[in-house]
Amino acid sequence: MAATNDKSSPKRNRGWYQDDLTEVNEPIRRLLESYSKVPSSDVVQHVNSIRERGFAANPYPCIGLYRFTNLTLITHSLYDRIVSRLMTTDDATYLDVGCCFGQDMRQLVQDGVPSARLTGLDVAGPLMELGYEFFLDRETLQSRFVVTDVFQGPAQGAVWTELEERGGADVMHCSAFFHLFTLERQIAAAEQLSRLVKKGGIIVGRQMGSVKPGDVPAIQDGSVSYRHNVETFNAMWREVGEATSTRWEVEGTMDMIGINPNSPVEDENSRRLLFTVSRVE
Repeated sequence: MAATNDKSSPKRNRGWYQDDLTEVNEPIRRLLESYSKVPSSDVVQHVNSIRERGFAANPYPCIGLYRFTNLTLITHSLYDRIVSRLMTTDDATYLDVGCCFGQDMRQLVQDGVPSARLTGLDVAGPLMELGYEFFLDRETLQSRFVVTDVFQGPAQGAVWTELEERGGADVMHCSAFFHLFTLERQIAAAEQLSRLVKKGGIIVGRQMGSVKPGDVPAIQDGSVSYRHNVETFNAMWREVGEATSTRWEVEGTMDMIGINPNSPVEDENSRRLLFTVSRVE
């Protein structure tokens, strides 16, 4: 889940702010109770408090609409294999692009992955910082969180080049990120991110897709973003490969899970796009 420095109108932001939860879905509740040791009776209040503070720092739909409570990586068909790879392969590493509060990283740790192998990237430092308060693990988590702008890439200096010099991640998680931008910007971001994945590595994630791929109104008033289907997403990665002298294989599915056509950010064409992008060269 990616953060963004949003400057859209307060009126639209109110449309992205759901009423406080009265119950929390089981996966995030279980994580908070088992990993963070939040008492069961305090979970709902704890999540609502984090949502309020997170939205104040970054008024983004995924926060206002509680999308951050939906752990996305565990729904991917390769999840068990990802956990096994990160646990058993020497020096295997994981990058979470647009990690927000780092919720999927904490699930990996709960499932046995050494936290030192995990790095979260986001443009919004306050959300990553708030993640420590969400999961109550400031003194125990050994993961790194890096404030970086994917579009700037190496122009940022050491903050980015140190990521490249590690030799690339085995697994990159990139959910709710590409769909924020125009197709041109998505290609530019993918070209930069391709530098951070080793040969044989994979990029997995989910994002908003569409049965009618194309531009839709975006977060900032008057702007647009591009929503893919599987075919256009595959075409994007072919273009990225040509530009970066790499080669990628794309697998994807689209479904209605979690889709609400009446939401301010969805419509009747909206679908959940689940994908795996494998670097083969």
